[in-house]
Amino acid sequence: MRLQDISIRWKLFILVALIMLSIAAVSLIALKYSHDDLIESRKSIIKSVVDSAISQLKPVLSSDNHALSEEEKLSFTKQLAHTLRYDDNNYIFIIDLAGINIVHPILTNINGRDASQLKDHNGDYVTQPILEGVRKKGEVFTTYFWPKSEGATPTEKLSYARLIPGTDLIVGSGIYLNDIQHTYFSRHITFILLATFAGLLAYLISGRIAYSITAPTGRLVDQIQRLTSGHITEEITDDERHDEIGSIAKALVHFRQQTIENEDLKQASIQAQHLATYDPVTHLLSRKALEDELARLLAILPNGKKCAVITIKLPLLRDILAQWGTDYCNVILIDISNRIKKTLNNNDLLARYSDDIITVIRPELSDLREINILINAIQTEIMLPSTIEGQQLSFQSRVGISIAPDDADQELALLSHAEEALSEARRLELDYMFFNQLKTFALDERLILWKDIQQAIEEDQFYLVFQPLHDLHTNKIISAEVLLRWEHPERGFISPATFVVFAEQSGLVTRLDNWVLKAAARQIKQWKQMGLDVPQLAVNLSGLTFMRSDLQQLIHEATDEYNIPLESIELELTEGVLIASLEMLQEKIRTVQQMGISISIDDFGTGYSSLSRIRNLQINKVKIDQSFIQDLENSKGDKKIVEAIIHMAQGLNVKVVAEGVETAEQLNILRSINCDIAQGFLLSRPLKSEKLLELLDNQNLIIEVD
Repeated sequence: MRLQDISIRWKLFILVALIMLSIAAVSLIALKYSHDDLIESRKSIIKSVVDSAISQLKPVLSSDNHALSEEEKLSFTKQLAHTLRYDDNNYIFIIDLAGINIVHPILTNINGRDASQLKDHNGDYVTQPILEGVRKKGEVFTTYFWPKSEGATPTEKLSYARLIPGTDLIVGSGIYLNDIQHTYFSRHITFILLATFAGLLAYLISGRIAYSITAPTGRLVDQIQRLTSGHITEEITDDERHDEIGSIAKALVHFRQQTIENEDLKQASIQAQHLATYDPVTHLLSRKALEDELARLLAILPNGKKCAVITIKLPLLRDILAQWGTDYCNVILIDISNRIKKTLNNNDLLARYSDDIITVIRPELSDLREINILINAIQTEIMLPSTIEGQQLSFQSRVGISIAPDDADQELALLSHAEEALSEARRLELDYMFFNQLKTFALDERLILWKDIQQAIEEDQFYLVFQPLHDLHTNKIISAEVLLRWEHPERGFISPATFVVFAEQSGLVTRLDNWVLKAAARQIKQWKQMGLDVPQLAVNLSGLTFMRSDLQQLIHEATDEYNIPLESIELELTEGVLIASLEMLQEKIRTVQQMGISISIDDFGTGYSSLSRIRNLQINKVKIDQSFIQDLENSKGDKKIVEAIIHMAQGLNVKVVAEGVETAEQLNILRSINCDIAQGFLLSRPLKSEKLLELLDNQNLIIEVD
């Protein structure tokens, strides 16, 4: 833990604790030295007593003293030992180097006897350590336990013994150490009491100091947090103090006053800006504000991103205005505007462009399919009935769309192009029209293609091809993707990129999806009548069709007509459908899966951060877009992306399909990173029905890679 992570209160307590520990450590060391000094003083006492006795005995016992006989010398020695007493019966004793006790004033019964085996209360030898020390050094200090008097409890005794020079006699004396222990214990108790008192006093003082700092600091922190959260009238306390906390409080008071003044100015500015920016009736952006915002968005539009301008006309509003007046017209317009808002993202813009036209701006558009889904959602909301004068009115709308930077990179040009597309959609009675359709096709050509698609649906000019999906764990074909093809009787083969996109833009895509569903069901029935165990077929479905309220009916019409099990169909949805409302998607996917139909997400990773959404949806498969597979052998970045998608998807119990596998090396890498399923030209191109059956009969055609 870092020091800055500890509160001031605890910092003070820690500081006091460290000081007290330091004092305690120093005091313990001092007590130890005091105890040692007491021992040394006792050593000096008994050494001086022994030295004094020796100084008296040395001339008497000297070999040069011929005036006294040996008996007289011994008598003098004993008499001196009996008379030389000090400090409460402390005495001297005399033994010879052989351990024979010469004189002991207290234990007279051992005089003249061998005392080398004498032991103390603890069973330790008393005389032997003295003899050994004197023999080595001529003098020695020893300790043992000995009673002060007969019958008393033995206590520790410090002894000193020294050899009388020129003789074999040893003079010793001892002193009891219990008085030292009493003195030491008394000092120890005094220290504990003083340390306890000092600790309590320091604790109380530090607590008081800490409280005087932390309490106002805590109040200031709370007041700052409330100020920053918008409570600018919060009362500031402690500004009357004269310390640093008071200075902070005074600065905070000044900050609050400036904040109040700034907030007043800000509110006045916001009010003025609001009046200039928003329509007073609907509170949507005004036309001028829309132009300004669009100009700003275009200036910061990232490379590779698009911006959509969607102009929505409500023709019935003019009739309401003429029949019921402005107030009723405004009520309806507000109701419709609020419903449109529910379909928009947080960063979308909604404006009242004119009396009966509403404009939506979607910035940073990644995929044009996203617009198709959005327009379908908007028009569905608009068609919900509104009540006026007791009558329920349902509105139709026409929509024109322009895309930046494809159609223009200036705001006025984009708005103008959206209006042109709107006018053309009204003339052709289409739900919506893109401006690029005006540029891509001449009017006659658009009308011809529009009629030809409808005729092709009615006359079954379309046909299906099937591209197998291979399980990389079993090397077996487990399903096939259904792909739509069109051989025009006069114009020949027409690319799906042309007629499918036009069908999505012209409102024909649901009819086209319905044809594909029925054609796939018809094919499954034919195979079953032939007795074949056919794989599951994956049908590409547009987001517009998938989000229709009658989707279940469309599916049942196809499967019931040909009496095929629902489990034999899988729906492939483009990743763009994931931008729809999460709640709507969850309900729609749950409904479809309860029918027994599995769902996969196609072109995964091309435009939307959808794994975060997939974890909330019961998706069965994701198909990694072929753009990540094409350079898998050379791009470490693509490999890491693919590996991450596989790891995360499988963690969500979702199968992963790699699209566009064209080389053996790509397949080898996919197997090494545990991809579940592969699809691509390396394994099989899209096949007609009979060729697919041949491949199913000859599964060993599946390529193996070590």
